[in-house]
Parts: sequence; C-alpha cells; structure tokens
Amino acid sequence: MGCSTKVKLTVFGVLGIVLIAIGGILIDVFDQVIHSEVNEQIPLKPGSETFKKWVNPPADVFLQFWLFDVQNAYEIVHYGAKPIVVEKGPYSYREYKVKTNVTFSEDNATASYYETRTLVFDRNMSVGDENDTFVSLNCPMMGFATLVRFEYDIIKDILEAAFEVLGEHLFVKLTVKDLIWGYEEPLLKFVNDAAKSRNISLGLDDHFGLFYGQNGSNDGLYTIYTGTKDITQAYTIQTWNGNESLPYWETIWCNAINGTDGSLYHPFIKKSETLRLFATDVCRSLYADYEGDRTVKGIDVYRFVPPAKMFGDIKTNPDNIGFCTPNITECLGSGVLNMSACKDGAQIVMSSPHFYQGDPDYVSAIEGMHPEKDVHQTFLDVEPISGVLLSAAKRLQINIAVMPIPLISSTAKFKNLTFFPILWLNESALINDATAKDFKSQILEPIKILDAVKYGLITIGAFILFCTIVFTIKYWVQRSRTRGGELQINRGDYDVLRDGENEQQDGE
Repeated sequence: MGCSTKVKLTVFGVLGIVLIAIGGILIDVFDQVIHSEVNEQIPLKPGSETFKKWVNPPADVFLQFWLFDVQNAYEIVHYGAKPIVVEKGPYSYREYKVKTNVTFSEDNATASYYETRTLVFDRNMSVGDENDTFVSLNCPMMGFATLVRFEYDIIKDILEAAFEVLGEHLFVKLTVKDLIWGYEEPLLKFVNDAAKSRNISLGLDDHFGLFYGQNGSNDGLYTIYTGTKDITQAYTIQTWNGNESLPYWETIWCNAINGTDGSLYHPFIKKSETLRLFATDVCRSLYADYEGDRTVKGIDVYRFVPPAKMFGDIKTNPDNIGFCTPNITECLGSGVLNMSACKDGAQIVMSSPHFYQGDPDYVSAIEGMHPEKDVHQTFLDVEPISGVLLSAAKRLQINIAVMPIPLISSTAKFKNLTFFPILWLNESALINDATAKDFKSQILEPIKILDAVKYGLITIGAFILFCTIVFTIKYWVQRSRTRGGELQINRGDYDVLRDGENEQQDGE
C-alpha cells in the first residue's frame, strides 16, 4: 500500500510538472503563431481584406464645429473692451473618406494614393441649421490690414478708404455655412476687379471661407510603406506630394514628415512608444504618448494623447524653435502655432480648443474661454495587437492674430497682440458595431482561446503539483506518526519483559 501511494504521488507530481512545462512552451509557440498571423494580415496588399477596409474605412467619422459668437463687438472697436464670446455648437457633418488612385510599387513595398473627403451636414447631431447666424471677426479685412502693416502710410490710407467705401467692419454677422464653406467677400472682389482692370492677376478668389473649396477635395498625394518588407514601418508616410520633408519651417526637425496619417499603425504597439502622425491641416507632424488603458465597444485599447510640450514654447521644448516664423525671433508662447508660413501669409494661429494647455495669458485675454481636458484634448485609442485605431478625436481651434495697426481705425483700440478665437473643431472617428464584432471574432477571440489553452495547462499543472505536494507531506506525516506508535509499543513490551525478569530474580 505504501509503495502504491508513492507511485501515485510521483506520477501526479510528474504530470503537474509536464503540464506546466507544456504551458510554458506554448506561451512562446502561440505568441509566435499570433505574431506570424498578424504580420501576415496587417501589411497592405492589393485585393486583401485589409486593403478593402483601408480604402473605405469602416468607421463613423464626424467633423463638428463650435463657433464663437462675439457679444460686445462695438465695445471692442470703440473702447478697447475685453472680447466676450459665447460658444455655439456643435454643427455636425458626417465625413466620408475614400482613398483614390491607389498604385503600388513593383515590389509592393510602397503604395501611393489620394484621400477624398466629403462632408454632409447632419441636422440631428447639430444644435441648429447651417443658416444660424452669429457675429465673428472679419477675417479678410483683418488679413489685408495685417498685410500692409509694414507698408508706407499712403498704402494704409488707401486701404482704410476702401474699408469705408465698401462698408467693411471689423466684426460681421455671418451664417455657419458662410464662415465654414465660403461666401462672396466684397473686399476680395474689389481688390480682384481693381487688379484685373490693370491686367494684373493676384490669384485671389472672390470668396472666403475657413474651409472653402475643401469639401469633396483631397489634401495631396501620399506615398506610404505597406509593411510587406518591414512590418514596423507599416503605413508610415514615405513622402507627401513627392517630398520627404516640408518647406514651411526653420529647422529640419520641424519640417520632418513623421509617422502615419493617424488611422493605422504597425502591430504590437507598446506603452513605452511615442505614436507619430502627419497632419496637413496644421502643416506639421504631431506625436502622442501613452496615457492609460481604455475600452472601446468591448475591445481593450491604449489611449495616446499629445503631451503639453508638443505645442510648448521654446523654454519648455527647445525643438520648437523651428516653428518660430517668419524667423526664430518671432516665437509665441505655449499652446499656439503660427500658421502663416503655410497659409499664404494669413495670420491664422492654431491651438487646442479654448487654448487648452496654452499660456494662461491667452485664456484670460478672451472672456468665454474655459479649457477642459475631457472636452478639448486630442486622443488616439489604438488596439495594441493590430495597431488599428478604434476611436479618436482631433480637436483644434482656429484663431486670428489681431493687433493695433497704425492708420487702420478699427484696430486702434487693441492694446497688444491678441489671438481671437473664430471656431474650434472636433474630427472624431469611432469603429462601427459590425466591424467591432468582426474584429473581436476574427482577431481577439482566437487569441483568447490560445491564451486559455496555454494558461489553462499551466493552471491545471500547478494545481496538480500543489495537490501532489500537499498529499506527499500528509503521507509522510502520517507515516512518521505510525512508526512512532510502533516504537512505543516495542518499548512497552521490553519494559514488561524486564519487570518479569526482575520478579523472577526476587523469588529466587
């Protein structure tokens, strides 16, 4: 019986160790299988399922606008009052992105394409109609005034006279549709007509809108790495409009085109990584660091957000000195980017909404600015195994630089440079329900099954080994007790025998 118990305990102990070993081996084996399968599916190949979803992304994308309605225009112009604005929005547009003219290199290492963007107004997701009106800064007027600020006084006098003749005012009432998509601007038409009468072509359009001409258009030719040669380079931009760098800024670092377009990344993202993306609407590359874990429609993701130093001043981030335009002596404070270098000289200044993470002076200069992280922060939610973006929000604010300009009466009461907010936008994307379901069934569930097998074997093996150790200890304890009892009985018999011998000797 004792021998049989020893054999059983030995067999179970060996079995537990074997299961643990198999589970440990399968960790590496299954990880290799997962990496191999993902590395096979993720690269961009003509006609693949990945290609089809890349061309026509299965996500709900919206572009939403919040416009700033100026409450005290008269007091600003005549008394230099602090601007008061009230946010109105959102005005929402459903966005459709489709990649066109896709061509692959001979070895399929790169792919080139255009991405056409079409926007359709969604009244149900908006606070009002596109014809809602509000008071905004007269951007073309301020643009012309800024353009002549260093010219001779006679030029400024002529421009001031033109403002009066045309009835231009520093603040105007516009519709949502006008400001975003464009309207015929009398001042632009006047300048164009005057130039044409002298056979001069200025290349100006009679219309002005912050997104004029962009609906149904593309933002240039992209060439990206497909990942077939190097999976870590998948979807990384090689060139934009045939160029490996930008021509706008003052340093190589600032002109670099880094990362992807932000919709896809290489697989097996690590929390320690910095994700990079190139954004044509801000004419520069951006980056984001890991902030925390999130869940999107039942799928675990890593959230990445831009650090404050990305738009930091040169004291906070010396690398940003290249964004000081027109030269490195023209540096702004934290949280803003002078876009004039890539916007034909227009005094557009980009920031996060409500100057989130910006210099407190910019926030306090405008009454109505209330920066909030949860509302105004840009973020990327990336599924780490595949590198697919499941949820994202790109949030930006368009401001116009306003300053006092000699002989331009409308600007006379401004005391110093002010970044006047016009609107802020949120371009958001969220994977739809059907795609989320397919993603879980095709990628996550098989991985979960493999995890269950390998860790299940380890758990079962550890349990068997634990039970074997417990029963072995119990067996040896019981055996020790049994042997101790036998020893006591033997000693008792010896004592009885000795007592009998003693009695016999006494009788003699």
